[in-house]
Amino acid sequence: METLESELTCPICLELFEDPLLLPCAHSLCFSCAHRILVSSCSSGESIEPITAFQCPTCRYVISLNHRGLDGLKRNVTLQNIIDRFQKASVSGPNSPSESRRERTYRPSSAMSSERIACQFCEQDPPRDAVKTCITCEVSYCDRCLRATHPNKKPFTSHRLVEPVPDTHLRGITCLDHENEKQTLEMNLTNLVKRNSELENQMAKLIQICQQVEVCNRDSLVILSEDLDQCCGTMG
Repeated sequence: METLESELTCPICLELFEDPLLLPCAHSLCFSCAHRILVSSCSSGESIEPITAFQCPTCRYVISLNHRGLDGLKRNVTLQNIIDRFQKASVSGPNSPSESRRERTYRPSSAMSSERIACQFCEQDPPRDAVKTCITCEVSYCDRCLRATHPNKKPFTSHRLVEPVPDTHLRGITCLDHENEKQTLEMNLTNLVKRNSELENQMAKLIQICQQVEVCNRDSLVILSEDLDQCCGTMG
């Protein structure tokens, strides 16, 4: 399943393809990611309409555009159907909902979402806005720097990418690989506390029984002592 997911992952956003385009070089790209490539190639405030070509991010083949722009490229309908089936299978599977191979589920707070996170790899001033934070590198990247530093090949496919977060919040999510271990430890701790409570209850019952036995023994000794006195009086 993981190998299949890697084949269905866009090389730009590193997520499952969404509305994929079929490029002339036979590679695919999300429509929105292709649009972002064109936007990143423009100067500030410039329209993307004059752009007539861009490079495939996978093989660097030059993709020519006609007057329709990206709308002139074919949609990869077959790939989209495969992704739809994959997502349905993931949702209905035993480990649903499925988690992206490279991106763990992390939802920043509303206050954090509104905070601007700058790319820490940009050489330009001011740096571009970050689109992902790599918790393996502990660095936030803009779209262009992410493509340059994290190609869709090993060893970078094992890096964990999340929505942009400030440095001060990185420590809280750098142990995502041990979430299962944490849950297991919490479950074991809960079971130990429960078992300890049961043992304390059993111990209290045993103490109560011992006290009852002690009282019974004391009463029996009194009775035996009285019987012994009577026997001694009779014999005397």
